Amino acid sequence: MISIIGRDSEITLINTLLQQKRNILVFGEEGVGKSAIIQRIVSDKDNRNILYVQKNDTLRETLIGIVTASLQHTSGFENFNILVLKKKCYEIIDKAPDYIVLDHMGRVEPKHYVFLTYLLEKNIPLLVISRGLNKKDIGHLRMSLYSFENVEIANLDRLDSNNLIDYFIKEFGIKIVKTGEFKQAIFSHSKGNPKIIKLLCFLARDVKYQKNDYIDVKLMDLDRRISEAVH
Repeated sequence: MISIIGRDSEITLINTLLQQKRNILVFGEEGVGKSAIIQRIVSDKDNRNILYVQKNDTLRETLIGIVTASLQHTSGFENFNILVLKKKCYEIIDKAPDYIVLDHMGRVEPKHYVFLTYLLEKNIPLLVISRGLNKKDIGHLRMSLYSFENVEIANLDRLDSNNLIDYFIKEFGIKIVKTGEFKQAIFSHSKGNPKIIKLLCFLARDVKYQKNDYIDVKLMDLDRRISEAVH
């Protein structure tokens, strides 16, 4: 999986914390590959009872996600009221899952936080994935950070960025004369963010960015930023 290139140390650390049944908060800016790393780790835990919940912006999303992850089907719960969903979740929690993974955790409001606190009091280990540790990122969950091990997923360094760029050069069939300059420009504009590296390398296939013996990465990045602003 390309999203885990250069992530050996983070994967080792998270696996160690999982073995210790610690509460974990994985955080980092958009595009660094937080979800991909955790999904890879979870997929390797063949015989573990891990409930993976993809959307957690609201209490309802978390409740629905826990129920559907436990029952392994994804429909039929959207119209249930909160009380019914909570009852089903309590039944699941009583069976003591090994971990509950809460991905894309946004700002936690009070009612949401009360439920998460209940999970912590029941000693159900949580792995939460969020953009940051500030109140604007995780809201009331900040009050429980003392019980979490915080693992930051940062941008890639120059060496790992080059390895990822090499992968995409082959994957996208990019024709480059001055490979070193191309890598330098990609790293400079992406700051080592894997998502941006991939987008820029994808754009590099377009002939409009090819200027004689080099690829105009600055123009590619400008177009990328304009596209993101529009959408």
